[in-house]
Amino acid sequence: MIAKLNYRPKGLAIFLILVITLQWNGYSADPPEARHKFPFAIVSVDSINMGSLNAGSSGQGSFTITNAGSYELLVSRVRSSCGLLVTTWPTQPLKPGEQGTITFRYDTSRPGPFERNIVVHTNAWQKNIVIPVKGEVLIKSGKP
Repeated sequence: MIAKLNYRPKGLAIFLILVITLQWNGYSADPPEARHKFPFAIVSVDSINMGSLNAGSSGQGSFTITNAGSYELLVSRVRSSCGLLVTTWPTQPLKPGEQGTITFRYDTSRPGPFERNIVVHTNAWQKNIVIPVKGEVLIKSGKP
């Protein structure tokens, strides 16, 4: 006689293991209404196009970040994907409803097109916000 094995779909077993593991590690799939437990960051731009920049020009820009949540928003760090893009950000926590300015400067000493990212690290519900930055540094003409 052949023994009959109980068959359980692999997908269900993997799903259950994943759910149990995530719960043990303190992660949960918070529903949208749970967002009120955190600050909520709103940035004034989705992406930045700096256009054509002359070599040696300032290459500066800025955007705002607003705390639309019920708790203080802390911008812990703002980094760029390259050392040519330097950022500064508000160091004091933003109270609910307050906004701060994040500034950046691209080094225009290197000609050519560029695409970089600014990553804003916060304690907000979204955690990290990525802002793509692109443009082109024009070659300096040799004419007086």
